[in-house]
Amino acid sequence: MGLGLPQAGDGGDFVLYAKYNAKAGRWYSKQDDGEEIEVDKPTCIIDLANIKTGVMKFMAGQAPDYIYDSAAGAIDAVKPDDTYKRGFTVNLYGKSLGGLRELSSTALSMNGEINKLYEAWEEGKDANPGMVPVMKCSGVTPIESKHGTNYAPNISLVKWTDRPDELHDTGTPKKVETLKVVAPVAEAEEGDDDEF
Repeated sequence: MGLGLPQAGDGGDFVLYAKYNAKAGRWYSKQDDGEEIEVDKPTCIIDLANIKTGVMKFMAGQAPDYIYDSAAGAIDAVKPDDTYKRGFTVNLYGKSLGGLRELSSTALSMNGEINKLYEAWEEGKDANPGMVPVMKCSGVTPIESKHGTNYAPNISLVKWTDRPDELHDTGTPKKVETLKVVAPVAEAEEGDDDEF
């Protein structure tokens, strides 16, 4: 029967990344050709039904390491050491990103905004069955701290749309009590439909 593990030559499926640099307040997306491009104020689908939380380590020159919670927001992933920070992983989909991308972050400024989006998703999901929310970034807000200036992305849910085939649904996580910040759904702008 075997274990079904991938073998050399199988190729393997993986999702290219999108990232948000909180120190610079900029979005980037890895492209199929290996180039990383800057994306100005992306509008994209965000798959909050399948978000993962946990502890993560991002070190220059090394592959990221993820230890996920048993369910989104369960806060039961154990940090091997202090180089790991709490964060999330979620899939995004949109033309401006180049298609399906995976976003992971441990930046406090991004985590706070994802908390808000998650609460808005929870409030709207029952009224939009089988649909996914569309996230829009309208700019950034500087945040001063003892570590200098970081930039929080001004992201909001602007509408709901059908789940594209490229964004496979793997189920809905349990209700997450730790994500409690309310965010209203913003007004959609003209041209948002062109993004997908």
